[in-house]
Amino acid sequence: MRYVVTDAPSSLAPHERALVEGTTLRTGKEDFKKSFKQPTSLETDALRVGAAVFAADRATARGLNEDLARHIEVQIPVVNLSRFQGVATEIESVLHTLSNDYWRVEFAAMAGEPEGSLVAKSEAGKTLLFSGGLDSLAAAIEFGKKAKPLQLVSHRTKNQPTTKAQNDLVELLAADGYNLVHRPCVVSSSDSKPPTFDHDVENSQRTRSFVFLVLGALYARRAGHEKLLYLAENGQMAIHLSLTAGRIGALSTHTAHPDVLAQMEGMLRLLLGYQITIENPYVYKTKREVVSIVWHGLRKAVPSSTSCWKNSRLVPPATHCGVCIPCYVRRIAIEHHGTDPTQYAEDPWVLDPAKLPEDSEARRNLYDLAEFIFRFKTAAAGEIQDEYPELLAADYDVDQVIKMYRRFAVEAEMVWKKYPGPASLLA
Repeated sequence: MRYVVTDAPSSLAPHERALVEGTTLRTGKEDFKKSFKQPTSLETDALRVGAAVFAADRATARGLNEDLARHIEVQIPVVNLSRFQGVATEIESVLHTLSNDYWRVEFAAMAGEPEGSLVAKSEAGKTLLFSGGLDSLAAAIEFGKKAKPLQLVSHRTKNQPTTKAQNDLVELLAADGYNLVHRPCVVSSSDSKPPTFDHDVENSQRTRSFVFLVLGALYARRAGHEKLLYLAENGQMAIHLSLTAGRIGALSTHTAHPDVLAQMEGMLRLLLGYQITIENPYVYKTKREVVSIVWHGLRKAVPSSTSCWKNSRLVPPATHCGVCIPCYVRRIAIEHHGTDPTQYAEDPWVLDPAKLPEDSEARRNLYDLAEFIFRFKTAAAGEIQDEYPELLAADYDVDQVIKMYRRFAVEAEMVWKKYPGPASLLA
């Protein structure tokens, strides 16, 4: 699939799809202006690039089996052409790491004045990507009571449950005395015609962290937050080892993987001419260890947070599906501390896994997670590294990662022992 950001859709070839800024493509420029007045041409370019990549990802459905990986081409006009051409290879590389697809990103010249030297005054303080999940909430609790306000940058689409979670959590934090500045930013797309295409046929949204980190870097740069830009994600979901061999490739997300953060940091430094540092403070913590910060710091905020990627498709009062892996990991983390107040649409843990339909997501996830837990409880470190060659990486400490997953295995077993079905799988 090939996408072109253009204001003349009728001029495109039959195989091309138009992304029209201001109509079918919303870049977040208007939200940026609310915080920092007029964005520079480079900031506007970067917002357009992030939005176009995200839109192309969502509009290109994955196939099955050998067609799981996609071939996506995007052409984007930019004013600062030489800057973007200088990082085109880096952008394509990080997108491949994120989505496990082939990406070709082309830049075309656009009329305008390239950005000169933007002198942003250096300010104490930090920027946090605030998703509305438990991990970013924990970071807001941990770093939000400083003398200088913590800048929260939230990416939004048309997903109302996620928007509500972000707003509710900010209100709860502010009421509890946290020093915050919230910067919500809508970056999204809509259906295009003619030629017609559905803007949201692919729900994995693997490139969401690309646009999220672009937003965070731009807001941090303007606020003068040079040293740290936080993407808070527990180590289980950041490293995100595949539960089984059947989940390798695009079936396992790398949205907060240390390799992605290192690639994005290098690319954004070159592009923006700003020495931003991207850190994940929780890369060696289990979900339970991160939730502990929330449980002891602002427990009443737990039910307002969101972890489920299906949240926009659920019927209230359910806020989480209860059957996806993020729901399982969330529930294990919370129940290790006490009663989970989350409203789940389904509770497969009270059922016999063997009696669930063979093609059900709940059954597959129970068996796969049980296998993963058993492996990290019993296998030697060398065996684990042989099975997961991606652990041989330069951007994190392999020993700490293995220990983190072993702690999760113990935590999960302690919770699952209360439920005969899941307990039988571990046995």
